[in-house]
Amino acid sequence: MQVDSNAVIGKNVDIGIGTIIYGNVEIGDNTVIGPYSIIGEPVAEAYINKEYISRKTIIGKNSIIRSHSILYEDVVIGENFQSGHRITIREKTQIGKNCSIGTLCDLQGDLQIGDYVRLHSNVHVSQKSVIENYVWIYPYVVLTNDPYPPIGELKGVTIKQYAQIATSSVILPGVIVGENSLIGAYTLVRKNVLPERVIVGVPGKDMCSVRELLNDKKERIYPWREYLKDFRGYPWQLNQTSNNENG
Repeated sequence: MQVDSNAVIGKNVDIGIGTIIYGNVEIGDNTVIGPYSIIGEPVAEAYINKEYISRKTIIGKNSIIRSHSILYEDVVIGENFQSGHRITIREKTQIGKNCSIGTLCDLQGDLQIGDYVRLHSNVHVSQKSVIENYVWIYPYVVLTNDPYPPIGELKGVTIKQYAQIATSSVILPGVIVGENSLIGAYTLVRKNVLPERVIVGVPGKDMCSVRELLNDKKERIYPWREYLKDFRGYPWQLNQTSNNENG
């Protein structure tokens, strides 16, 4: 492994063989960095401008970053983060606490990601996306950002809290997916989604309220935070108190 002497490494940090840690990096206590990863990777300008000063990459305590992952400079990740293998997180990305990013996810930078967000494997998140707290995004989902490629007038996708995006769905540039909504598998979302709606198809159609969905026992199961009262240690009561204070 190669750890720059200027890097700030917390207590009980385990760094795997072949990993490179740049000097702009801060790693919190009790964190594991898997083999052959690169933490603090410079942006392109750093390779051509000798006076360039790299921005910090900060990884919160109690995190696990698995092998062959690349985190660029100017990335801040909260505590209790977990990744799969071979993820990429580009610059200008902010990720909250208690998040997980699955194997082969590609986060293209300039992103805002909240707390308790779950991205399964092979998710592509384009620049300027905003993903709020408690969102689930399943495999092979793509969040796009360029309405007139390759012009580059980017409009990021916004996913509101508690929403779920099922496998292989595509969200078009600038779309806002409402709180507690559910996007069905293989759906193309072209326009904004209201809170608590179920969107299915190509193109996506508004089918019903999530509150109309029942399980095999004919029980209402959405919004899922109401059905799963005690799930993975989510601080529902704390979150509700915070919402009341903010309201």
